[in-house]
Amino acid sequence: MSLPSIRGLEALSALARSDSLAAAARGLGVTRSALSHRIADLEHQLGVRLVRPEGRCATLTDEARSLLAVMGDSLERIEAAVAPLRRRRAQLRISTVATFASHWLIPRLADWQSRYPEIELLLSTSTRPVDLDREDFDAGIRHGLGHWPGIDAHLLFRETLVPVAATGLVVAASTPVIRARSRWRDWMRWSKGGDALDPQGPILVVENRAQAMDAVLAGAGITVMEGAFVLPHIQSSRLRALGTTVTLSEGYYLVRSRAAKRNDLTYCNLANWLSEQVA
Repeated sequence: MSLPSIRGLEALSALARSDSLAAAARGLGVTRSALSHRIADLEHQLGVRLVRPEGRCATLTDEARSLLAVMGDSLERIEAAVAPLRRRRAQLRISTVATFASHWLIPRLADWQSRYPEIELLLSTSTRPVDLDREDFDAGIRHGLGHWPGIDAHLLFRETLVPVAATGLVVAASTPVIRARSRWRDWMRWSKGGDALDPQGPILVVENRAQAMDAVLAGAGITVMEGAFVLPHIQSSRLRALGTTVTLSEGYYLVRSRAAKRNDLTYCNLANWLSEQVA
């Protein structure tokens, strides 16, 4: 006799934990009919009756209870082993920074979902360097020069800086200058290659670029920001550029570990899609 169906055993176990076929089906994310079919297939395979209908409910037979007692937590251990393999077929875990995710990647995800509905993107944002060899990420988006040991890096776009303000803000000598602690040198780096804008107003200090973006959109002052992040807001007339755009040597890269490559097909789909979005 062949081994019992895992799906049938899952259905039987779900029914044992629930008070009805409908509740068990909801717990597994299937229809009541599908649940009944799985149990019926298991009964056919084992040659014993496992469920006894009682009106609109169903009761486990003594044989079903004995089977579940012998199985113990075997199903949970099997599911724990299989889940990562299922996930890696259908999901891509990506590590990136919050500002890139919020102001560049997430606004484009509707297009990804329409083209690859079978592949889920799981985004994790962090300011710390992620170890792509040891941590459970399929890819990352990193900011830098593109030279990281053991990492395949594909340039998405070079970083640019441009000073901006809310469209309705009247910029004067007293206008606050918004600066992020995490990007303190941005004004200086822009001024080396930009034009003669010389902000003299009081400084409003925020923690990171995401907060600087929120502040400038709220009209709290002027800031210098990544051009790719502010472009949609300039196009929609929420922001206006106050000077030229300066290109830096750093860029944003799609990266993955050379030693821990996985999800090759889905990764290639992601790389191609990102390249199209950049273009």
